[in-house]
Amino acid sequence: MEPKIYPAIMRVFSSLLLVLCFQVSFACGWSVSPETSRLALFKAQREGFFKLTPFYYSADYYYSTNTVSGVDQELNCLEWKKKLGNTIDPKDVHTILYETDGELFENKTLKKAFEKNTFIDALLLSKNKAFLQYILFAKKLEYNSNTDVKWESWNQIGYNSKDHKLADVGDFEKKIKTTKDAFLKQRYAFLILRYSFYAQDKNEVIRLYDTYFTENKNTILEPWALYYKALCIDNLALQNYLLSKVFATCEEKSFAVLQHYNWKLTQETLALAQNDEERSVILSIESFRNPAPDLKTIEEVYRLSPNSVNLSFLIGREVNKLEDWIFTPQYTNNGAPSVTFEGTDWYEDYAKAKEENLNKDILHLRALEYFLIAIREQTSGEQKEYITAAIAQLCFMDDDIASGKKYTDMISGKANASIQMQKNIQLALVALKQDDLKSEKVQNQLFKYFDSVESLVETDYGLFKNLYSLYRIASADFAKQGDRVTAGLLMMKSDIKSEGIYSSYDNAYFYSYIGYFDRTATTEDVDKLIALQQKENKTPFEKYICSGTVTSNIDYYKDLKGTIAFRNNNLELAYETFSSMPKDFWDKNYAFKDYLNENPFMPKILQKDKERKFDYNFNKADFIAKLIQLKKQNTASSNLQLAHAYFNVSYLGNSWMMVAYDWTSGESYIDYVYGDNTELEKTYQKGNYYSLTMAKMYYEKALKLSKNNNEKAMASLMIFECSYYGHYANMVSAEEEAKNPFKAGKELVNLYSIYKTTPTFKKYNCPLLHSFIN
Repeated sequence: MEPKIYPAIMRVFSSLLLVLCFQVSFACGWSVSPETSRLALFKAQREGFFKLTPFYYSADYYYSTNTVSGVDQELNCLEWKKKLGNTIDPKDVHTILYETDGELFENKTLKKAFEKNTFIDALLLSKNKAFLQYILFAKKLEYNSNTDVKWESWNQIGYNSKDHKLADVGDFEKKIKTTKDAFLKQRYAFLILRYSFYAQDKNEVIRLYDTYFTENKNTILEPWALYYKALCIDNLALQNYLLSKVFATCEEKSFAVLQHYNWKLTQETLALAQNDEERSVILSIESFRNPAPDLKTIEEVYRLSPNSVNLSFLIGREVNKLEDWIFTPQYTNNGAPSVTFEGTDWYEDYAKAKEENLNKDILHLRALEYFLIAIREQTSGEQKEYITAAIAQLCFMDDDIASGKKYTDMISGKANASIQMQKNIQLALVALKQDDLKSEKVQNQLFKYFDSVESLVETDYGLFKNLYSLYRIASADFAKQGDRVTAGLLMMKSDIKSEGIYSSYDNAYFYSYIGYFDRTATTEDVDKLIALQQKENKTPFEKYICSGTVTSNIDYYKDLKGTIAFRNNNLELAYETFSSMPKDFWDKNYAFKDYLNENPFMPKILQKDKERKFDYNFNKADFIAKLIQLKKQNTASSNLQLAHAYFNVSYLGNSWMMVAYDWTSGESYIDYVYGDNTELEKTYQKGNYYSLTMAKMYYEKALKLSKNNNEKAMASLMIFECSYYGHYANMVSAEEEAKNPFKAGKELVNLYSIYKTTPTFKKYNCPLLHSFIN
């Protein structure tokens, strides 16, 4: 049966706590949930996995799912069909039992209300009157469970209304005893049992189950009833055992079973099991929510039930754990797995902790891999195909590409669609690790692998996670081969998939399109990106990576190119690039107008708030042109203006957006998505962005060339400011400051001696400045 798919993502949680803690960002600021950032590539499935969906490995208490099983309901519908005749369509039974409000069940309107419904047609036959009465009773009971509303129209029904009053338990028992048909007797018993459960009459629940279900278990109602009985048992080990039997025999209650299961009673529960199959189910349930390495349980379940679906599922969980522990730190900005255990200290010495944990994880991976290889030949059919796919994935995680390819090739063409999908993911990994990624043939083959998974997303939203992970790994592999353009577009593809929805970049803003390239690209890379955007006959792979990731506005990329050129002090290229853009671009895009609106030739640090004016018409091309002109003049006055300009394009200035798109790294959403940019920002313009190196250089030139004491006073003052802020930009701790305290240079001494009569001194002298020379 096809699972039902609902548009909203359903998250389910339990009051039972796992012995684990969730990762947090190492820096204050934005973050996403650990489950969102977790990497997972292995999603092969066997027939029967659907009921286990909530128990996939997850950083959440339970795995999020958008699907709800209807298998048990369909089995119940088939039981009705078998009872009333093959002319009944099970879909019509489902409509009545599960999709129809009780108020519609007024006898005189049923034929009209449910025209052409084969189930209603059968119920309205005189020979089936008892079955109709049961449905009416069940619907009334269903309706009366809603205490907020009363069925005001019920008394107008044209048959004996006393039969439809909210019955007490005695009335229930009477209905069972007066019903001759065993099918109906058991269904009435189930209604009464469930009613008694919610009425908290535990003894009655147990009595009803023992009386009406113990001997006749050939119905889907039996495990439903057993579930309620189990919850009425005070012996927790026995309750566990009964719940495990419910888990094994019906699909609908699997999640509820684990919500109520009592952990830490493993041996007591196993002691009640009657055979190996029951023992394997109990051990599987115990492991379905274990976030720690659990090869021991897998080995034991294999011994007890070597071909069970539960065994396959536990193997998949173990592979997903290893992917989280190995891949998530490697390919995400967080640097840690989505699940870390109590006692794991990632903060004292992160590099050491990461290395030690990776070594442990690799040892566990190899132990799991060797075990699966050892049992593979003893399995058959779907189980063998599944284990083969798992072995291949473990090989790839261990960077054993040759073995990974060998086991991938062993997956037959007869494997189910899910395992075939997994095979395509693994073939993509082979290409990424072994082939020439610059080859058009290889790229187009990658597209086919990617697209094969994309085509399945609509029916399994869980595959968003696989695509997110696959694109992130592919991005890293293209980056290793020097293709930063493709790497950036694939990383964007990964982020589009990260939330499990088709976010695309339909609502993207300016920085969404350039963020990755801002942090990684050269001007040559941006030229390649522009060329790719403008290419008319794109290959299938190129069309794919550009879809939803490339903007139609080429000026976004030109602004980035000019900015990178300016960071590299290539003023000529920066001017050429900015000059090719519309003059009003910086008035209409991003936040340029909000941050590039002051005179860049007056250092912000010398202005009081009331003196600042935000009406400057800033044009990047004009600004660069003036810098080029000032450099050619090379006078004291021109160097002083250059110095002011370079002070203002630092993070302390009023024109920092000439160099960066976000003021400082570490606390913004931009930095969370694209990675902390602090180390790269330190290199902008030979360190000028944080350390004011170029501003200081031009102030020193101005001081040397000037014959005007007021200019010298200004240059001396600003050399002190550059030295002061440059010093603290590089200090990272109080201990280092104590070892290397800031000392004012001779420029400040000269300001207070040689230049103390200048207008500059009189305007900017203050006690705080004076304190540095005392």
